[in-house]
Order: sequence, then C-alpha cells, then structure tokens
Amino acid sequence: MAPRQVAATRPDSPWLRTSGPPRPAAPARLVCFPHAGGAASYFRDWGGRDLAGAEVWAVQYPGRENRIREGFPPDLHTLADQVTEELRGLLDRPTVFFGHSMGAVVGYEVLRRLTADGRGGAVLHLVVSGCGAPQRVRPFAGQEGAHLLDDDRLVALLKELGSGNAGLLDDPDMRSAFLPAVRDDYRIVQSYVPRVGGPLLRTDVTAFVGRQDEAVGVGDAGAWAGATRGRFTLRTFPGGHFYLGEHPDHVLHALREVLLPAATIDTGRADES
Repeated sequence: MAPRQVAATRPDSPWLRTSGPPRPAAPARLVCFPHAGGAASYFRDWGGRDLAGAEVWAVQYPGRENRIREGFPPDLHTLADQVTEELRGLLDRPTVFFGHSMGAVVGYEVLRRLTADGRGGAVLHLVVSGCGAPQRVRPFAGQEGAHLLDDDRLVALLKELGSGNAGLLDDPDMRSAFLPAVRDDYRIVQSYVPRVGGPLLRTDVTAFVGRQDEAVGVGDAGAWAGATRGRFTLRTFPGGHFYLGEHPDHVLHALREVLLPAATIDTGRADES
C-alpha cells in the first residue's frame, strides 16, 4: 500500500491543493473537482497511487476546511469563473479533469470557459462522474429543495446517498461545520442552468456512473456525448452514487487508463487552442 501523503496547498492560491509535494517533472496533471459538500481532502490519497505519474490536484471550494470562514459563491457560474482564473497557472502540461457529482458540472463549466478563450487544448480529457449531462442536471429524486431541509432530514438524505462523510454527521460539532457547505452546494447546483451558446467542447469526455446509482441513470450519464465534438466513452462501475468510495481500485485503474495518453503525449499539445 502506498504511504499516506499529506495534502499541501499551492502557496499562492487557497483554491488548489495537491497530495504530497508538487512534482515539477510530472508528465501530466489530474485536477479533481469535489462533490456537493465535498472538499479537496476527499482526494488526498490519490497522489500516492499509480496514476501514470500524474501530479494530482484538487479544487478547494470556499466554505470548508481551510476556507471555512469564507463566504459561498452566489451561483455555480460564478464559482466556475473563479476556479477558471485560479487554474490558469496549472495548464503548462497535459491535464485531465475529473469531477464527481456537482464537481462534474463545475469541471465542465471551467472547461467551457477555457475552450472559449483558447486555453482548452491543455485539457486533454474530461471525466464526469455520477452526474447527468448539463441539459439533464436536475434535483435528484427526493432531493428537490434539499438545501431547505432541516438538519436531521438533510443528514438522512446524505446517508441514503452513501456519502463518505455522512457517518460523521451524528456528531453535533461535525454537523455545524459540514452542513452549511452541503446546503449551499445543493442550492447552487439545483439552481444551475447551462448557458446557451459558446463553443462545443473539443475535449474527449468519459462518463463514469455506478450501476446501482438511484440518483443518476446510465442514460443521463450517456447524454454527455452531446457535450463535445471529441470522443465519448461511458463506463459503469458496481455501486451507488458514491461508487468511487466503495470501489476505489476500479476507479483509479480506469483513471490511469485515461491519464496514460496524456502522460506520454508531446507536451507541445498542451499549448494548442
């Protein structure tokens, strides 16, 4: 088993964290976008795994962990604008985006912005996990208005989804620290509407989904094919909405297959638009 690595923060940005020290010689980067209520620490162990030598980064949204005192963004588009600006310094080598649930939408919107201003060529692949395509993003069944639920009902909903943090929410102190971010993330994702216009993605897209995911169907995940002019692949895994926590080895193996071409490509490709 790989040694556990401590997540380090990029010195000039509270938005980005990496597992272990930065690896300037890494052939590629994997940038991870957390789910609703999630944080960069969800991916803290990935930097020590065999991911084709890629340097692993994760986005840290405001209002959690080291940013817990910061205010939440007004909407998902504003969040995507902010993340896009922070990520520009990481696009000096081939990059793969991975986003789970809400993170898939954030990653997609960031990539749309990079594509529009000619920097999308640095991102060779977008992996969207546990999320319907943009035109199908909607409140999960039984979760409409989830941000308005009282604490007990919101915790019950998280446990039903199988969130890795749900078990911690029996502790009142953990609830008070964790639930505000969950609530606000539900608010911005349930009010999200993709903007009309703008260039279609040219990036290859792969959708991951759990076969027993009651929140996101295979058809919803497959609809991501319409979001890009690049190649599209659909991969299913055993498990529910948080299948990646249930079967991490399967997921990391699949991610390694996605990262291998990025890790061996001519680095000049990263500067193409």
